[in-house]
Amino acid sequence: MLGSYHVKVTRKRGTSFRFVVRRNLTVVRGDSGTGKTTLFEMIADYTRLGERSGVSIQCERECVALTDIDWKNQLSGLHDSIVFVDEGLEALGSDDFAREAKKSGNYFVIFSRNELCNLPYSVNEIYRIKTSGKYHSFVPLYKEGEGHRYSLSRALPRHDFDVLVTEDSRSGLRFYSNRFEGSDLRCESAKSNSGIMAWLLEHADEHVFVIADGAAFGPYADRVLKLQREHPANITVCLPESFEWLLLKAAIVGSRDAEAMLADPSSHIESSRYFSWERYFTDYLEKLTAEQPFAYGKDKLADAYMAEANASKVMALIACRNVR
Repeated sequence: MLGSYHVKVTRKRGTSFRFVVRRNLTVVRGDSGTGKTTLFEMIADYTRLGERSGVSIQCERECVALTDIDWKNQLSGLHDSIVFVDEGLEALGSDDFAREAKKSGNYFVIFSRNELCNLPYSVNEIYRIKTSGKYHSFVPLYKEGEGHRYSLSRALPRHDFDVLVTEDSRSGLRFYSNRFEGSDLRCESAKSNSGIMAWLLEHADEHVFVIADGAAFGPYADRVLKLQREHPANITVCLPESFEWLLLKAAIVGSRDAEAMLADPSSHIESSRYFSWERYFTDYLEKLTAEQPFAYGKDKLADAYMAEANASKVMALIACRNVR
């Protein structure tokens, strides 16, 4: 399934929800009474009763509520659909659900206050519901600032750091280590997105520039950004889509096809093949640069990327004035 979809869900002469689904995994959070249950129940009513429910749904794709009763069988019969899942589904946090969701090729809108670490959802696809009278919409939960900086509130800018920590332990770490070789800034790996929180807790007194793959950082964003809010002068969080996305975005390897893809990734990324956009950007870059001086691999970064002019293009996308 490809593309972005506008969805309008309305109860006759009543509540109306309007939002856009841009990726295969969308997470909606919020406390009780914020509209999550209302929206899910409206879609569930329509799933059971159709127009007799008093609910209307306008969307280019079928919108279906996944119920707790025999959910796996229900999901197996859905294709190219937007599937709405409530946090009451017992299997939601399981690897079994993740496997079935991945192979289904559907898009999912998940209402949950839990982190759901088994699902690689983007930091950009976590929303809360904004209400204005009977009208409701999705708004991003986290604030994105200049250079892909994220925060829960306005963070204090820093101009110097002790350490840059990335979840990458291969090509990304090599790039940053080479860039800052000979400087006072050291570069370390937290080994994974899930390891960043533990790394930060172990280095609480240092001034840290965190850079991680935003395309799959959704499950970890809340805890990391809350820690940042507690220590705004010590932690800066930078979440571009991925390291490979940065290399593509920097246009080091010129390609009109790449420019078109980056302008509208959802129209190019097939959800049944790529559960996370992060993997797609890696595959795209590898194919684009095959048998070139810029040939890319996770385990081997071509020297051409680390040349001063090219590395500066990458850093300009994330660094602004805070990091060399």
